[in-house]
Amino acid sequence: MALKSVTQRWIAIIGAFLLLLLGLAGLKGQEIKYWAEQQLTANMFVASDTDAFDPGLKVGERFPLIEARLNQTIVNSIDPLIADKGLIFIASRSVDW
Repeated sequence: MALKSVTQRWIAIIGAFLLLLLGLAGLKGQEIKYWAEQQLTANMFVASDTDAFDPGLKVGERFPLIEARLNQTIVNSIDPLIADKGLIFIASRSVDW
Protein backbone atom coordinates (compact mmCIF):
# COMPACT_ATOMS: atom_id res chain seq x y z
CA MET A 1 0.00 0.00 0.00
CA ALA A 2 1.61 3.22 -1.11
CA LEU A 3 1.57 6.31 1.07
CA LYS A 4 -0.39 8.85 -0.91
CA SER A 5 -0.42 12.06 1.08
CA VAL A 6 2.41 14.15 2.43
CA THR A 7 0.88 13.83 5.91
CA GLN A 8 0.97 10.02 5.74
CA ARG A 9 4.60 10.13 4.68
CA TRP A 10 5.54 12.46 7.54
CA ILE A 11 3.70 10.29 10.05
CA ALA A 12 5.58 7.23 8.77
CA ILE A 13 8.91 9.09 8.90
CA ILE A 14 8.30 10.38 12.43
CA GLY A 15 7.15 6.93 13.59
CA ALA A 16 10.23 5.27 12.13
CA PHE A 17 12.44 7.93 13.70
CA LEU A 18 10.87 7.38 17.13
CA LEU A 19 11.31 3.62 16.84
CA LEU A 20 14.94 4.17 15.86
CA LEU A 21 15.48 6.46 18.86
CA LEU A 22 13.92 3.92 21.23
CA GLY A 23 16.06 1.19 19.73
CA LEU A 24 19.19 3.28 20.14
CA ALA A 25 18.26 4.02 23.72
CA GLY A 26 18.23 0.29 24.38
CA LEU A 27 14.53 0.12 25.18
CA LYS A 28 12.87 -3.09 24.07
CA GLY A 29 9.54 -4.83 24.55
CA GLN A 30 8.56 -4.61 28.22
CA GLU A 31 10.90 -1.67 28.81
CA ILE A 32 9.09 0.38 26.17
CA LYS A 33 5.73 -0.55 27.71
CA TYR A 34 6.97 0.36 31.21
CA TRP A 35 8.41 3.67 29.96
CA ALA A 36 5.16 4.55 28.15
CA GLU A 37 3.06 3.70 31.22
CA GLN A 38 5.28 5.86 33.41
CA GLN A 39 4.92 8.79 31.02
CA LEU A 40 1.14 8.41 30.81
CA THR A 41 0.54 8.03 34.55
CA ALA A 42 3.06 10.53 35.95
CA ASN A 43 1.28 12.87 38.39
CA MET A 44 -1.99 11.02 37.85
CA PHE A 45 -2.83 10.79 41.54
CA VAL A 46 -2.46 13.27 44.39
CA ALA A 47 -0.79 12.34 47.67
CA SER A 48 -3.64 13.71 49.78
CA ASP A 49 -7.06 15.25 49.42
CA THR A 50 -6.62 18.94 50.18
CA ASP A 51 -9.75 20.53 48.73
CA ALA A 52 -12.74 21.74 50.76
CA PHE A 53 -15.23 19.24 49.28
CA ASP A 54 -16.74 16.95 51.92
CA PRO A 55 -18.00 13.73 50.27
CA GLY A 56 -19.95 12.64 53.35
CA LEU A 57 -19.38 9.41 55.23
CA LYS A 58 -15.85 8.43 56.16
CA VAL A 59 -14.59 4.87 55.72
CA GLY A 60 -15.97 2.69 58.53
CA GLU A 61 -18.57 5.26 59.62
CA ARG A 62 -22.11 3.98 60.17
CA PHE A 63 -24.69 4.74 57.50
CA PRO A 64 -27.39 7.11 58.82
CA LEU A 65 -30.89 5.87 59.52
CA ILE A 66 -33.12 5.66 56.50
CA GLU A 67 -36.75 6.63 56.20
CA ALA A 68 -38.97 4.78 53.74
CA ARG A 69 -42.64 4.07 53.21
CA LEU A 70 -44.03 0.57 53.40
CA ASN A 71 -47.78 0.34 52.83
CA GLN A 72 -48.35 3.90 54.08
CA THR A 73 -46.22 3.22 57.19
CA ILE A 74 -42.96 5.09 57.75
CA VAL A 75 -40.13 2.64 58.36
CA ASN A 76 -36.74 3.57 59.93
CA SER A 77 -35.14 0.12 59.69
CA ILE A 78 -34.46 -2.09 56.70
CA ASP A 79 -35.65 -5.23 58.51
CA PRO A 80 -39.33 -4.91 57.47
CA LEU A 81 -38.25 -4.24 53.88
CA ILE A 82 -36.19 -7.42 53.49
CA ALA A 83 -39.13 -9.86 53.24
CA ASP A 84 -38.55 -13.43 52.03
CA LYS A 85 -36.50 -12.65 48.88
CA GLY A 86 -34.01 -10.21 50.33
CA LEU A 87 -33.41 -6.55 49.62
CA ILE A 88 -31.26 -4.54 47.28
CA PHE A 89 -30.37 -1.19 48.79
CA ILE A 90 -28.69 1.39 46.55
CA ALA A 91 -27.34 4.60 48.02
CA SER A 92 -26.49 7.17 45.37
CA ARG A 93 -24.77 10.45 46.03
CA SER A 94 -25.38 13.06 43.37
CA VAL A 95 -23.76 16.39 42.65
CA ASP A 96 -25.03 19.55 44.29
CA TRP A 97 -27.68 20.82 41.88
